[in-house]
Amino acid sequence: MWSKCRSIDNKQAYKELCNDAGIRPVEKPVREISEKNNLAGVDLRNRVYTYFLKALPLESKHKDDLLRRGLSELQIHNNMYKSVPQNSQYRWKVAGYIQKRLNEMGKSLQGIPGFYTRRGPYGEYWDFIAPRGYFIPVKDPQGRIQALQIRLDEGKYVWFSSHGMPNGTSSHAPAHYTGGTGRVWVTEGPLKADIASCLMSAPFIGVPGVNSWKEAEKILSEMGIKDPIIAFDSDFRTNPHVAGALRKFISHLKEQGYFPQNAVWPSKYGKGIDDVLLKLHKKEVMSVSFIVDGVPVTIKRTVTTEVSVG
Repeated sequence: MWSKCRSIDNKQAYKELCNDAGIRPVEKPVREISEKNNLAGVDLRNRVYTYFLKALPLESKHKDDLLRRGLSELQIHNNMYKSVPQNSQYRWKVAGYIQKRLNEMGKSLQGIPGFYTRRGPYGEYWDFIAPRGYFIPVKDPQGRIQALQIRLDEGKYVWFSSHGMPNGTSSHAPAHYTGGTGRVWVTEGPLKADIASCLMSAPFIGVPGVNSWKEAEKILSEMGIKDPIIAFDSDFRTNPHVAGALRKFISHLKEQGYFPQNAVWPSKYGKGIDDVLLKLHKKEVMSVSFIVDGVPVTIKRTVTTEVSVG
């Protein structure tokens, strides 16, 4: 209507309406983006995801799920797990708020995995993918949020990725580092790593999948860690896919000069190391014995978790 009244094209009409309303149109992004993979730098991703998660709530059903897994209220708060909003107008408001903050720095949401643009009656606007579930921050050794994973309400895990969508990009599925002090463990999945780290008070690397162990090696190399303990799920005994990936991972590390040790436990204690530690946390068992390269390692549940060899 405005373009017809003014006898101008739609593009010019859009700009005039935005100026009159005090609304800023989507701008061309500053290229803090690798031309090779269209992925924004990790500092910008961390800034955006921090803004993003702070603007979102955590639904009670998702909080209950995290509490059930053994995390405390404080740990849930500090790790910044948040629910994926389903209301489209709320999503647009959040994305618009973040883009406004970035505009002040001369930057854009382009190159931030999970975000993409839509085209409406008044031009382009930002949105983000929104399957039902909750966000899991995936951090690098410096504690920066480099990506987000989503635990779907149906129990599966997907990446917060907008690959193939307008102005979208892939998350590239990096490994997660929990931080902490002591011997570093490597397990499957960012959330499993968070839970195990909290219950054992030890640093964990969570690989995005059993065949993505090269992502763990990147962290080991960056941090100069030579003696990780590998704690893949106990189903490697029955799942040749997991067993093969585990063998390749350990063999590769040894070839590269690392000294990895493989931790195993009786299947009756649980599939993942987080399941085992949760039994200790709930006092369903008073101790669990792992076999780490043939050496028994006993973990006991006391006021704080104690690990003893022998």
